[in-house]
Amino acid sequence: MSGGDHTDVEKGLDPLAGVAVADPGVYAGEHDSALPSDGAWARFDAYNKKLERKLGIESRGIERVPESARPDKHLWGNTMIWLSANTVLPTFGIGILGPLLFYMGLGDSMLTILFFNLVTACIPAYMSTFGPALGLRQMTSSRFSWGFYGAKFVALLNCIACVGWSIINTIAGAQTLEAVAEYKISAAAGVVIIALVTLVLGLFGYKLVHRFERFAWIPSLVSFLVLLGVSAKHLVNVPMPVGRAEAASVLSFGGVIFGFAVGWSSLSSDYNVYMPAESNKWKVFMWTYIGLIFPLVLVQWLGAAVGAAAMVNTDWMAAYTANELGGLLHAVLVPAIGGGGKFFMVILVLSVVANNIINVYSYGLSLSVISIYLAAVPRLVWPCVITAIYIPLAIVGANHFAATLEDFMNVLGYWLAIYCTVVLEEHFIFRKGDHANYNAAETWNRKSLLPVGYAAAASMCFGAAGAAVGMAQVWWTGPIGKAVGGPYGGDLGFELAGAFTAVTFPIFRYFERKYIR
Repeated sequence: MSGGDHTDVEKGLDPLAGVAVADPGVYAGEHDSALPSDGAWARFDAYNKKLERKLGIESRGIERVPESARPDKHLWGNTMIWLSANTVLPTFGIGILGPLLFYMGLGDSMLTILFFNLVTACIPAYMSTFGPALGLRQMTSSRFSWGFYGAKFVALLNCIACVGWSIINTIAGAQTLEAVAEYKISAAAGVVIIALVTLVLGLFGYKLVHRFERFAWIPSLVSFLVLLGVSAKHLVNVPMPVGRAEAASVLSFGGVIFGFAVGWSSLSSDYNVYMPAESNKWKVFMWTYIGLIFPLVLVQWLGAAVGAAAMVNTDWMAAYTANELGGLLHAVLVPAIGGGGKFFMVILVLSVVANNIINVYSYGLSLSVISIYLAAVPRLVWPCVITAIYIPLAIVGANHFAATLEDFMNVLGYWLAIYCTVVLEEHFIFRKGDHANYNAAETWNRKSLLPVGYAAAASMCFGAAGAAVGMAQVWWTGPIGKAVGGPYGGDLGFELAGAFTAVTFPIFRYFERKYIR
């Protein structure tokens, strides 16, 4: 800490914001959901915040950040955090699925990557505008559309998603680390190493996350450029299939791409709540969009190119068949540049941390929305909890990266299509697209002034029905999914989940506002 930070701590202030930690009224009992202003819980919370300040951990939780506590005026920081979070090994892993899992050609893989990402990245980019405008984390601002209790449910789903993301990312890194060590260590050891590095960085919150993500993309970018250089002479354009089978592959691969990109929507405003309320929302949108779209498209294109080349390169395919993502990277890099290839593989392993740290940080925030008493638990506990949960699960799935990734991304896409549709329709239809209509400072924690949530719950049921009839998974293929893709199945789950929700939510919300007020 600097000398100024020490002064803030001595005054009992948040070392990040330089203002009183507690939002006025949060612990004064004037809100519908608040810890008692005195008694054991209030004392416990005070001790927690004192401990967190001494450790340099961000003390503020889901409380609204007042306008006087917004020191982060660098809107380009939105680009840096998402650039680092997506210039990572799992993004490359998404790209290889086009040729190697869905048997697509290089051309149609790249076109699917481009168009699905161009559209999907708009969703988390726009969601990020809620952070500066409302001063609230993403799950907290969900109360304005999902209701006070409905937001608890979506926060629970987001906690599950954070665990799932962490598992997928850690499996990708563990497979690669195992290959670097020439399989002298187990994937389980790789999982533990990556998880512990993530844990150390994820403990300290907003400020350290931004500092780390500002530069983490640079070594990852260099590593991907090296990978492109050594693989370039082997790249080929695998012919594009035609017919219903190809349509099914495009839809299913597109669903995976959608799930990966839209996954940031449930936490995108967690990382800019300290930016000024008067920040131009279109600048916030564009800085975030830039940070998302470039790595999503370019890194996935590289993955698709390497995956397509593996379809005709027997050595690469043998390595992928035996050891999936880690084996493929080893087969591409090590024969070409020897020890240098292993060095760049290690850099790509460490890139996983830049993605996982987002999930570890947001997990604790989502838990705090579920219960005010969970919010009173010391911040440093929750990164330890999520780490303890995902380590054994990642170890179990360590040898099944592609299948786990496909299943998780599709399911993630289903529920996030519903979640985002409700939030955006509430914003544009019922609040006229104006963040000022939320009156966030007065209403964010008063359930009597928030929606009941019946409309969101009812439309979610319809959205789930849409996902069920449109999905095409190993464990279930809906009638519409089967009709589109024939025996192969074409996944229309997220499209129909969003469409069913979009049609029903305005109707339910109209009657909710009219009769329940």
